Amino acid sequence: MSYEYVIATVSDRELVCEALANYFYPEEPVTLAHRDGPDVTVDDMESALSLLDQGTIILARATITRELVGLAIGRPPTGVIATSITTRKFADITAFLKCLSARASGNESSSSYLVTMLAVHPAHRGHSIGRRLMEEQIRLVRARWPSTQSVTVEATSATSLRLMKRIGMCETARLSFAEYRDNVGEQMFLGTGAVIRLEMKL
Repeated sequence: MSYEYVIATVSDRELVCEALANYFYPEEPVTLAHRDGPDVTVDDMESALSLLDQGTIILARATITRELVGLAIGRPPTGVIATSITTRKFADITAFLKCLSARASGNESSSSYLVTMLAVHPAHRGHSIGRRLMEEQIRLVRARWPSTQSVTVEATSATSLRLMKRIGMCETARLSFAEYRDNVGEQMFLGTGAVIRLEMKL
């Protein structure tokens, strides 16, 4: 089977939403491990969909059937994406990832493009779609933001960590669920998971 890779537009909003709901969030460890339960929150989903306006969501489609089989979402190195945080869960996730970013700050370039989400439909895994989506994100950065110094990711699973290392990314920081706690000492993310931040210099 062959695939094509395109930049999503606002007309793809429903397709992107379905893909995230069906095969990104149901497997996303940070979403699943939160103390408030595994369901994705509306503010989290809207934060991802807001990047359609930035032209930084790349889709993988099956060439013949036109089925959406994967996507990668990036956050531009310039500007701030304003998203309203309305739930405790998304506030906790945002704070956790900011803490991880702060840990990495001394080890990373000052100008970086962050790939925030990468997902491939289970029926289409094993065809290097995830790798190609990352390569397309890197190509996009080089074309649109040529002064950007690096591409970073936050790997939340062993599979994504292996992929990022295979394409040449290096670990800059990690933060485990067990060590991250609220102001009264309670663990916000249950289990023994961790998120690893990696960087590729451009």
